Amino acid sequence: MLKQAVTTLVAFLLLSLSHLAQAKDEAKEMKPGAFLVFCYHAVPAKPSLNDPYAVPQNLFVEQMEYLRTHGYHPVSLDDILKASQGKQELPQKPVLLTFDDAYISYHDFVVPVLEKFGYPSVLAVVGTWIDRPPKDITEPLMTWDQVRQASKRRLVEVVSHTYDLHKAIQYNPPGNVGAAVSVRAFDPTSRNYETEEAYRARIEADFAAQKELFARQLDMLPRAVVWPYGRHNAISVEVARETGICLGFTLEEGFAHLSRVHEINRNLVRNRPIRDFIRTVVDPEGKKAGIRALQVDLDLVYDPGSYGQTDKNLGKLIDRLVAMKVNTVFLQAFADPNGTGNVESVYFYNRVLPVRADIFSHAVHQMIIRDMAVYAWMPTLSIVLPDKDLNESLRVLERDGNSTKPSTSWYKRLTPFSPKVRDLVRAMYEDLAAHSQIHGILFQDDAYLTDKEDHHPLALATYQSGFARDIMPADLDNDPELAMTWARYKTEVLIGFTKLLMEGVRKYRPEAEFARNLYARVLTDPESEMWFAQDYELFLKTYDHVVIMAYPQMEKAREPSEWLHGLVNKVKGFPQGAEKTVFKVAAYDWDREKWLEDTMVLEEIRQILVSGGRHLAYYPDDFWTNQPSLKKIRLEMSTQTYPFMTGNQQ
Repeated sequence: MLKQAVTTLVAFLLLSLSHLAQAKDEAKEMKPGAFLVFCYHAVPAKPSLNDPYAVPQNLFVEQMEYLRTHGYHPVSLDDILKASQGKQELPQKPVLLTFDDAYISYHDFVVPVLEKFGYPSVLAVVGTWIDRPPKDITEPLMTWDQVRQASKRRLVEVVSHTYDLHKAIQYNPPGNVGAAVSVRAFDPTSRNYETEEAYRARIEADFAAQKELFARQLDMLPRAVVWPYGRHNAISVEVARETGICLGFTLEEGFAHLSRVHEINRNLVRNRPIRDFIRTVVDPEGKKAGIRALQVDLDLVYDPGSYGQTDKNLGKLIDRLVAMKVNTVFLQAFADPNGTGNVESVYFYNRVLPVRADIFSHAVHQMIIRDMAVYAWMPTLSIVLPDKDLNESLRVLERDGNSTKPSTSWYKRLTPFSPKVRDLVRAMYEDLAAHSQIHGILFQDDAYLTDKEDHHPLALATYQSGFARDIMPADLDNDPELAMTWARYKTEVLIGFTKLLMEGVRKYRPEAEFARNLYARVLTDPESEMWFAQDYELFLKTYDHVVIMAYPQMEKAREPSEWLHGLVNKVKGFPQGAEKTVFKVAAYDWDREKWLEDTMVLEEIRQILVSGGRHLAYYPDDFWTNQPSLKKIRLEMSTQTYPFMTGNQQ
């Protein structure tokens, strides 16, 4: 009876949906090595209203028919693996169908339907769930006998969804929980964080248990892992490889590619009209919304006298962010209550600096559950190490005549030429990523070196080694070409330094994005690289976003609107300039020590938009005094009121 019902439903839908075959296929052409992957869960006859991920059976068949009539070719896991090894080529418009959790509808309905289409599929099984299903699932799971039957079918491959990592665990003192694969656990009893060694052992034990279970129940070993919630990191991928796993699947949207088979993008299919599925097929990466970001001082949230009051303060801040409807937050991860610009402590657990209060990960959590992308706003070099002697020995030095002295600049920076500095700062960034669920990093504007810096012995020795000549002050004064070469070298060293920090973050947050602050003068004055060791074009090539401090007051611009218009036009003259640049306006005049009028801030934002700027941010913000006015600033910062803010949220 079941087989007959499936056959009847498929035949009816194929006939009634014949109009889909006539639809114009406007899909973006897949690049060589690219393919599409879809993630399904339950496919019941009548989904529960409480399960947005359950796709109705009639809709599922409709989706399969769309693929058939529009030239898509579902492929197997084996096809992907062999193509990645260069043993065969994928067909045109390849698609891989995956099904998570082993719901009974996969056995009863999906497999018979896909066999009629001749489509392969992948079934991801959580080891502990088959015998002990979670209480909150909306459809029964398959039994081991049914999984075993499925594994023997020609068009089915059963893979791992981990043994017992498809769950959330506590990862910080306030009690926030995150995906067990991607967070380091926090023990509320001992008040200790899980070490990297203990974390790795936990992941290794899970993979070993799943391997043994598959061998015993299915007489096979899994070749792929579907990461629960799509979360993973470099350590879990390394463990997977060591266990014999050949492929890994995430939940990042967009095209997958044969060059990244351990981090294969999947597009989650929900219970939505067929047009939404078609939109994903045609353009899986979509049009991302412009960034509307607020740069936030966590110093304003922290109350040294009371954690309870700190949490209330955080709630007040988040209420403001929600009301403003921004989609991105550049959140201060370091402590600078006195506004010196030099960082002696931070707001997250780490191995390098004292922790003023372990509140950053909680603040991030409260923002991301409200659909905000959170970038950790972090210093790069303006770090004050607890060891004073060590700190002084590693300071950036500036030349003073024929001698040198510690830099007199605002930021008291460490030299990026020191291996010790590189190791310490990378460790701090790595710890930040290990203990918070950030989307990315905003590098502070302290990553610069003036034309008189850095004359630290390590810097001069590095230059001498690479260019086979010494740097002498008189040479720099009398040889413009050498001075420019020296400036470019420092620019590249600073970029290399941030790349090292990016590697540290990606160890735990592989999908993290990176933005770097840039002084506007780098764009407006062609000689500015000499003064800052910064270059806009190189930044565009290196980072996901460049955040230009578009502060006409700080730059002493007589006509702010004209100055901003010129700045935007310069940005638009670079490939990817408008797409990757965030224009950050100031809400405060630091020279006059007063807040700018709200109307002035709005005028500057509107000038940027009219001139062709796409991404916006502002700083500072004071939720205690409502500066700038929420009612006014949200007119342009809200992603829901600005008419061109379309597409998927960043």
